[in-house]
Parts: sequence; structure tokens; C-alpha cells
Amino acid sequence: MKFLSFFGHLNIDVKLSVSRLPLPGEAAEVKSISENFAGTAGNFAMVLNRLGVDFDLYSSASIETHKEFLEFLRRRNISTNYVKTFNEEKGPICYLTSDGNEQIAYMYQGPVYSKWKPSEYFEHDCYEYIHFGTGPAEEYIKIGEKNKSSKVIFDPGQETWYMYNKEKAMKLIKISNMIIINVNEFQYLLNMINLSELDLLNYVQYIIVTRGSNGSIVYSKNGKEEFPAYNASHINDTIGAGDSFRAGFYFGLYNNYSIQDSVRLGNLVASYAIRKPIMDFSIDRDFLIGSLEKIKL
Repeated sequence: MKFLSFFGHLNIDVKLSVSRLPLPGEAAEVKSISENFAGTAGNFAMVLNRLGVDFDLYSSASIETHKEFLEFLRRRNISTNYVKTFNEEKGPICYLTSDGNEQIAYMYQGPVYSKWKPSEYFEHDCYEYIHFGTGPAEEYIKIGEKNKSSKVIFDPGQETWYMYNKEKAMKLIKISNMIIINVNEFQYLLNMINLSELDLLNYVQYIIVTRGSNGSIVYSKNGKEEFPAYNASHINDTIGAGDSFRAGFYFGLYNNYSIQDSVRLGNLVASYAIRKPIMDFSIDRDFLIGSLEKIKL
């Protein structure tokens, strides 16, 4: 059985760096403009690949806008066998305004929602984990409902705010073993489905809530456990920190660590990932394992 199938976006990020995010009606001076290969799946893949973990990437993109991105992934030995490409549309493209700590994003989906049908080609019952990140909820529900043996992780990300309603969210929750979500998305999700953390644990084994510089929380039948973030010597940008956390978390599971230690590894990887552009992430597995052992002493 293969380890992981990861579903999410391969975005071209058009990033506007500003000194501060403007309030409604205000204008902000742009310090610099850049284009980066990113997205929930792109950031995740670049980091997990560096950590030596095998996985299959499920995503969709336009040939017109993403040819160089896909070639970049292949040069890094990241398989694009399950990335469906289309000629008719551009995207996905994310327009980001960032002050280095907080971001505002505007998302153009391209073929991800209009054309991509991963349920038509997904390899059922051959993965230990299926991670449903950003993308078409209806397709993920179809895949999850046919699943017999894989552990399903529900991770709606920023799309919690605008792609989900109570019905879709609950369908995915009911077929999931775990939820990974950031603290703001989590509060919105709880309000949407009108459940508490304890209520959710009637459906899933674990809820992992990331909180940026405040670390992470794991909810389970054993209660609530908090795990601190690790200070970065400097911060290049926090964009992609959550995706990097997920890469570190799966690195832990891949190497047979507990959920708790895998969360610690996720926090560690995120702390290193924000020091450079994600494409330059270069921490290796031995350093990471050694860092975890020091933390636990």
C-alpha cells in the first residue's frame, strides 16, 4: 500500500508585499511584486519531497499558465502523474497581499472547479492516508464514500470560508478520521455546523488546530494537548507555513512517530520553512529527527 495521496491547489502566487495591510477604503504602497510556484499542494509537495517522503499529488492546472511550474516539479522528482492539465483555462492563480505576517488572498480557480474530476481516476484502497485539502468538495465526497481502507484527513483550508456549507462539511467529516485546520477556519467551521469540539470527536479521532506563533492543539478522546511553536531566527514570510506544518506532520507519520510527535515535527518544519522562500527549503530528515529528540529531552 502506498503512503499518501494529497489533494490541493498548485497555484501561481502573484504576491504584493506591503508595509501593512490596508483597511477598507484605504490604499497601500506596494514594496515589491513577485510570482511564485505555490498553493496548498505545491508548497506541501516541495517541502515533503525535501524530507524524502513518497506521496502522490492530485491536482489540476492550466497548461498555458502552469507549464513551467509542472516542469519545475518534475525536475525535483515530484511526480505529476495525477495532475490533470487543461488547455482551455488559465489558473489556478492566487493574488496575495502580504505584510510578511498576515495575508489577504484573492483566488482564481481556473480548471480546479470547472473541469477537474479526480473521482474518475483516483486509485481507491491503495493509500494509507487520503488528504483532502483545497479543491472540489463534491469530488472528494465521492472518493471518500467509496473508500474502504484508507484514513481520510479533512483539511478545507481557506476554502472553509467560501466553498463549504453545513451539508458538504458534514459529509466530509463523517467519512474522515482526522481534521487539520487553522484556528480561524476552525471557529468558522464550528459555527457553520453548529457543533463543539467534543461533538466533532464523535465523528473523527483527532482534530489538529494550528495557531501560527501560538503552536498547535490536538483534540482527541484523551482530551486537549497543546504543542508550542518553535522560534525562527528570522522570518522571510509566513505564506506556506501551514502547508509546511502538514509536510512535517506526514514526515512524522511516515517514520512511525505518534500523532503528538508528528505535530511537534510539523511545528519544527514550519519554523524552518518561514525563514526562506518555500522553494528553498532544505532541512533534511536526520537534522529534523535530531531536533525532535533534543526537544523531548
